[in-house]
Amino acid sequence: MYLRNCWYVAAWAAEVGDGLFHRRLLGTSVLLYRLQSGEAVAIGNRCPHRFAPLHLGSRVGDAVQCGYHGLIFGSDGRCIGNPQSGGQVPPNTAVARYVLKERHELLWIWLGDPAIADPAMIPNVGFLSDTAATTTPGYLHVRADYQLATDNLMDLSHAVFLHAETLGRLTPALAQGELKVTRENDRVRAAITMRDIHLPIAAGPVDQWLDMTWQAPGVIVLDIGHVATGLVRPDHGRRAIHIVTPETALTSHYFFRNAGDGRAFVRDPFSEEDEPMLAQCQAMMDGEDFWALRPAILPSDAGAIRVRRQLDKMIRDEQASDSELTLP
Repeated sequence: MYLRNCWYVAAWAAEVGDGLFHRRLLGTSVLLYRLQSGEAVAIGNRCPHRFAPLHLGSRVGDAVQCGYHGLIFGSDGRCIGNPQSGGQVPPNTAVARYVLKERHELLWIWLGDPAIADPAMIPNVGFLSDTAATTTPGYLHVRADYQLATDNLMDLSHAVFLHAETLGRLTPALAQGELKVTRENDRVRAAITMRDIHLPIAAGPVDQWLDMTWQAPGVIVLDIGHVATGLVRPDHGRRAIHIVTPETALTSHYFFRNAGDGRAFVRDPFSEEDEPMLAQCQAMMDGEDFWALRPAILPSDAGAIRVRRQLDKMIRDEQASDSELTLP
C-alpha cells in the first residue's frame, strides 16, 4: 500500500516541543518529542504491555513513562525501567525507533529499513527558508486517501469549477491551457502554459504558467507566474510546497507553505472547497480500489496518472526487493 524506504513529513518542526506529540503515519501511531538537547526523536506510540498510547504518559528526562502501568522507554525505544515487580523488565520489551531528521523547518521520518535511511534523499524545499516573504506553515487533516489528495494537486483544471469564486479568478484561462507532462528520475512535472491572456492582476496581455512538480512519495512544488506576452519567463515565479503524508488508507495529512506574497495560495479554498470534495469522493468510492472502479481518464489527468503509475512501480519494486531478501 505504501512506499516505505523514503522520507515522509511527520510534522512541522514547530509542532513538536517538550511535550509528547503523536501522529498516525502510514497506519502506525508514532510518538514524537524533543530530548533535553533539543533534538527531535520518534518512537512507537503503543506500549507493548497492554497497548496503551504512550502519549498519555509523561516525560522522565529523555525517556517516556507509560501512563498505564509505568514502564519507562528510552529515546531508542528500549524499555529501561519498571517501577513494579522489583524493577524486572521482560526481555526484548521495546517499541520501534524511527529515523527522524529536521530540515527546512520540517520533521522527516523514515518508516522503512533504517539501515538504508539516507538524509541526502530528503527532498530539497530549502527555497522556503531562503525567501524573505514566506507565509506561516500550514496543516490540514484530509478525509481522503493521500493519492486522491495528490491527484487533486497534480490536476489543477478543477480550479475553474471548484474554485470559480476564489483561486479560479487568478487563472481564468486554465481550462484552455497547454499541458505538458514530463518525468525525470522520480519526479513528475505537470506544466500548464496559458499564452496571450488577460488577468485581473495584470495591465495587459500576458503569458501565464502554472507548474506542479511531484517528488516521491508526496512532495509537490507549485510554481506560478506570468510575464508580458512574448517575454522570456524567469527561472521561477511564486512558489509553494504541498506535502501529503498518508495517515490511514482513508485519511491523510496535508502540509503547506508559500513563498512570496501568498496571493494565489490561501488556506480557505483548500479547507472549504478541496477537502470537503475529496472527502465526498473518498466516501463515494465505498472502499473500492481506485483502478478497480475503472475511472474515466481526461486529458487533464495526465500528470496525476503519471504520478500514480510512478508510485505504483516504486512500491512494486520495493516489495519485490523485500521478497528477494526473505527467500531461503
